[in-house]
Amino acid sequence: MQEGDVEGRITSGDALRPVIVTVHGTNDQLPHDSGERWWQIGSEFSQKMTSALADRGINDVEIRPLRWSGQNSDFDRLVAARALARLLQRLEHEQRPHAVLAHSHGGNVAMEALAQRSSARQLGGVVSFGTPFFIRRLKTVPALIALFKVVLGIVIAPIMVGYLAYAFASETSKIIEAVVVFGGLLAVAVWSAWQGWRVLAFRQLARRRFARALKPDQWLVVHSSRDEAMRLLETAAAISPQYVTVEAAMRSLTSFARLAAVAGTIAIFAWTAGYFLAPIVTKVRSGNYGFATAVDFTFLLLIPVVYGALFGVLWLLARLGGAWLWSRTLTAAIQGGVVGAAYGGDAAYVLRGVTHLPPQVPSPRDVRLDAVNLGGVDDAAIFVAAQRLYGAVVARDELEGGLADPDTMWKHLSDALYHNAYMRDGDVIAGVADHLADEWQRPATK
Repeated sequence: MQEGDVEGRITSGDALRPVIVTVHGTNDQLPHDSGERWWQIGSEFSQKMTSALADRGINDVEIRPLRWSGQNSDFDRLVAARALARLLQRLEHEQRPHAVLAHSHGGNVAMEALAQRSSARQLGGVVSFGTPFFIRRLKTVPALIALFKVVLGIVIAPIMVGYLAYAFASETSKIIEAVVVFGGLLAVAVWSAWQGWRVLAFRQLARRRFARALKPDQWLVVHSSRDEAMRLLETAAAISPQYVTVEAAMRSLTSFARLAAVAGTIAIFAWTAGYFLAPIVTKVRSGNYGFATAVDFTFLLLIPVVYGALFGVLWLLARLGGAWLWSRTLTAAIQGGVVGAAYGGDAAYVLRGVTHLPPQVPSPRDVRLDAVNLGGVDDAAIFVAAQRLYGAVVARDELEGGLADPDTMWKHLSDALYHNAYMRDGDVIAGVADHLADEWQRPATK
């Protein structure tokens, strides 16, 4: 592609119209492609963007939304990434110039989709607005399962090859059966090793795909230091509160020691019941209820001794570091739950933290906005929106469900956040249009 070819190709026919794929973020889902949300066809943003591109020589741009669940779920984001990768692959196959605009966690969807592609010759650019990009690590259980698949394939494959070689060398009459059985097991072993290796090496492979398919300056990162969502998610992993103190853990372990000592005492005497009760049963059956029988019951005096010994051991362990270790363990578990809930970490990866730059793209174009009035939103906007919401609820003239309907409240308040103001800002729209026009009109060197 030579300089200026894009405009000619754009106007030469509908099949070559450039496409902007819009990817919405968390809680921004709607069931229709057309509407008023920024990512929908016919929205104010889409109209301003296509108009700005037309002013720059990029005409007749098609807006194609990628709708996904919008849940705060890493599993759902990865499902959406696979759908986006398939869509981009179709556009690539059709040789249609295309770009991706993604907001919030939609940027993670875009990043994971591009990580699955080895070629992106028609990709004109990627723009992410306020995306908290995840730093990922494969969880232990999926990693062990993948490693097991690799080992299983490496061990079984040579054995099956040996069996096949033996079958052919022996000129057996059941060569077809041998090929079916041993060849089938060989195929399963190779497939198992391949699948396991792909899981273990996916992040490394993704970096190579990015290096081949995407130039760093093709990705425009737009973010603001005033972005509430970004700051919240960045803080979620950075803070290290002590949810459970050592003193609280000590009280907890002391209570547990009492319960464990009771259970242990019962278990010990249940196990030794035959030894202690046999003499008593023998005497009672023979009608001997004298002093000797009473003496046999003195084993009951061991109960407080056993209880005290068990309780003392656990009490001592708690004070020799057990309470400290228990408090750290509980705090780590709670912190992991808090971060997991904030990040939606329900897939195969541990989401260790967030960054405003895509970790797999070295040196992308970084535009940091410090505007106080971003897209018409300022520091007082959320308070004004809350006052209006409360007034409407009190007046009972709108917002069915009122304060008990968090979804409705969020929809009305979220537009007053910096996080959702990028796509309403005229300077941002102009900057994005410049970026896409530059990328689409750049000579093809990829």
